Amino acid sequence: PALAEIMDAAPSNEIVDKVKRIAASIPEVKDIEKCYVRKMGFDYFVDIHIEVDGNESVTEGHRISHLVKDAILQSDLRVLNVLVHVEPHQ
Repeated sequence: PALAEIMDAAPSNEIVDKVKRIAASIPEVKDIEKCYVRKMGFDYFVDIHIEVDGNESVTEGHRISHLVKDAILQSDLRVLNVLVHVEPHQ
């Protein structure tokens, strides 16, 4: 158990669900396709795939991805880095 605290380990479902809820709270996010969270030491690293309106520009998709990233980083979770992938909503 202690080794899982310092090695690359999967967090509880509660953490993953909270990350998804934060991302879904951004109005422009239509859906969450995938969400991976891993723990290294005391911090979390997030890789999330969001779906946005497929008719939005690349610039708008980029803006939305930063809203998601900033919201997750500013949460009470100890997230050190967030990688947001933008997918068209179908």
